[in-house]
Amino acid sequence: MQLKMLEKDVEDIKFYSHTQAVANRTGYRGFADWAEKTSRTHEHLLLTLGQVAFVGASLTYGAIFGSSRGNIGLMCYAFALFDCGFIVPTVALALLKWASQQPKDAVFASPQFWTLLLNIFLYGSVAAIGTAICLLNISLLLLHFSVGQNGQLADAKLQFNVEPTPAGTLALGCFGLAAVIVVVSGLSHYLANGWDAMIKDFFGRRECCGEGLPDYVPA
Repeated sequence: MQLKMLEKDVEDIKFYSHTQAVANRTGYRGFADWAEKTSRTHEHLLLTLGQVAFVGASLTYGAIFGSSRGNIGLMCYAFALFDCGFIVPTVALALLKWASQQPKDAVFASPQFWTLLLNIFLYGSVAAIGTAICLLNISLLLLHFSVGQNGQLADAKLQFNVEPTPAGTLALGCFGLAAVIVVVSGLSHYLANGWDAMIKDFFGRRECCGEGLPDYVPA
């Protein structure tokens, strides 16, 4: 009897060490619990950042190809930063929603590490959006209306003194970084929990359960 109890204790210790499902130590009862609580805590911020960045990117993109005045290079950099500010929270929220659907016994790395990584990307997204807005403000400061021959102000012209090509590289790099994060997260999860977990994610998890009421006691 004592041997069975010891074996059960050893199995429990292995389970908790692999899944980090120790609420007293980590604050979470497994992988899905961490993802669900984190998603609930950060969802409003993630959605707000994504919406602000999406609107900013849309307006800036229209200004780049439809504007008759202003600094095109700064607008391109602002668009790239808005892109980063949109991609990061969108991917983070999607991964959290996906992780919250995983089983409780999924192997889970240190929650402090993933929480720190998430906060770094969140603050990075805030910084990208703030920098994009600052660049648009700088483009307004650099807007110059020349004086015509008659002494009246003439319309400002387009400015091309900032090379826009690196801005496109920055935007594509942000897309690539998001793709790498998704691939690495998926591979690390499925390598630790088995490829059958990926098949279950694709085709849906089926849990058989009876339709009766096991706790029902007829009067």
